Amino acid sequence: ESAILWGLLHIKIVRCKNLRNLDKLGLKSLIVKRKKDLSDPYVTAWLEDYRLLKTRFVDDDLDPVFDEEFYCPVAHVTEGIKFKVKDKDVVKDESLGTYFLPVQELIQMNEDGDLQRVGVHKVVYLDGKKSHGSLEFFVEFLPVRMLAHTMEVPGVYFKQTKGNDVKLYMNADDDGSAPIVTYGEDAKVWKPPRLWRDIYDSICSAKHFIYMAGWSFDIDQYLLRGDDLKEAERLSSYPAKLGDLLLKKSEEGVVVNLMQWDDYSSNFAFPGMMGTYDEKTREFFQGTNVNSMFMSMEGGDVNTIFEGQNKKMAFTHHQKFIMMDTPKKNGDGGKELLAFVGGIDLTEGRWDNRKHPLFRTLQMNHKGDTYGKCFRVSKENGPRQPWHDIHSSVRGPEALDLIQAFSERWTKQAPQLVGELVNLHRIGLGDATTLENDGGWYTQLSRSIDSRVNAFDVSVKQSFQNIKIDQMGAFGWTSASDKKAEKSRRFVTNSNSLLSYNRCLDQKKGRLVDTSIHMTNIHHIRRAKHFIYIESQYFMGSSFMWSNSSERDVKCHNMVAAELT
Repeated sequence: ESAILWGLLHIKIVRCKNLRNLDKLGLKSLIVKRKKDLSDPYVTAWLEDYRLLKTRFVDDDLDPVFDEEFYCPVAHVTEGIKFKVKDKDVVKDESLGTYFLPVQELIQMNEDGDLQRVGVHKVVYLDGKKSHGSLEFFVEFLPVRMLAHTMEVPGVYFKQTKGNDVKLYMNADDDGSAPIVTYGEDAKVWKPPRLWRDIYDSICSAKHFIYMAGWSFDIDQYLLRGDDLKEAERLSSYPAKLGDLLLKKSEEGVVVNLMQWDDYSSNFAFPGMMGTYDEKTREFFQGTNVNSMFMSMEGGDVNTIFEGQNKKMAFTHHQKFIMMDTPKKNGDGGKELLAFVGGIDLTEGRWDNRKHPLFRTLQMNHKGDTYGKCFRVSKENGPRQPWHDIHSSVRGPEALDLIQAFSERWTKQAPQLVGELVNLHRIGLGDATTLENDGGWYTQLSRSIDSRVNAFDVSVKQSFQNIKIDQMGAFGWTSASDKKAEKSRRFVTNSNSLLSYNRCLDQKKGRLVDTSIHMTNIHHIRRAKHFIYIESQYFMGSSFMWSNSSERDVKCHNMVAAELT
């Protein structure tokens, strides 16, 4: 019998005991010299074709202790949770046993017909057979109504900050044709900001550091066009071409650190399938004061050689942000932090405005910048591909979080250049409180990244707590009958006390994962009362509910589509 689980599943995989040994005289012992030759168990949990979790595997252990916790948002019609214990092997992982928890054990309504919070703690026999060993786990289901509906997203890595000044951009430039919009009691006229113009001015004014991360950088792109470019060439000491500008700043003593995706298909003779100009950037900055690093996605220890190479080729980082020190906006002579973050790379084809011209600017603002993937394109005759995207900038303590996000990636993937990261306290810009301004914005950074390519803050990891299942006895454990279990108990409550996130990072195969973009989308969709507006380059997800059952195992499990329904 199926039921809807809409809310949060909090799951702890505690341990297994007395598992069977499937590795005796196995292939692994022939390939790898091992002291022992025992099963290497790990645990997964599923709602039909949707995988909720996967623990790390434990080498050579028939009594593995996992003690791993997971917070899994759910919006599923399901019959229940299936736990699978497997032995990791060289060729094909083998089953050590399964256990099925019916959804009815997690569903309980109060006298008003509202779903309650239900917790289940079991030590179960795998496959219902004591000879197959046991699995100990804890699961609690928290319905949506009992979850926080605050502006701040709970349980994620970066917390909400206050005292920020945010600017929102549409497209890389504005051509002055936007409709006149007035706001406020004194009828102020809103003037659309100009992204690449602001980036150019901010880079020019930086005195200590400039950090840049992107999917693609084209060092030959001009940040200014038209009359702005002519004026800069006449009056400014700084060039408008990106590569030359960064060189100029580095020669002034400003620390310039640049991270670009390393297109695995590119080399000195071939520009690569994605056309990111990474080889051109690499060659241009080689031997200069600009610290340019090119970073691919990395496979983990659990990946085969083929899987690792495939990740380098097919997976990428799409973080696009620029941070620097800058004069204070209020003009008092001090300095502050400024960060740009959003969807627009500083590369070919991105400079555009609301008119999105196809042909008429090819000999002017888009000369030499005729990007196009929709049609066969001539640099001289076009048509160019229009480019619509959004971006933002922030002054204030939120810029510290963006700098931390950059520094964590830099530390992990460019450890030889960690010394090139600027000490913000030394230049008076490391204290969040002193960086607050009167902009009035509350902001919170979200991202998608894991420990293969990111060095998470050690102090954050040390703050993780390990839930003591017996503490939940405050809600009153009661025995629950289960013939396939050595131990089975349950609580039901309307209380959300003791409801806290014991960790702010997810886990997958034993590695740490920041899934806060996904968690943020779900949280705010659930908070919405009147409307939801979504704009995205790609929109696909919730494959577990696709109509074609043969496609439901596609690894496109994000829950945005499910939450919208």
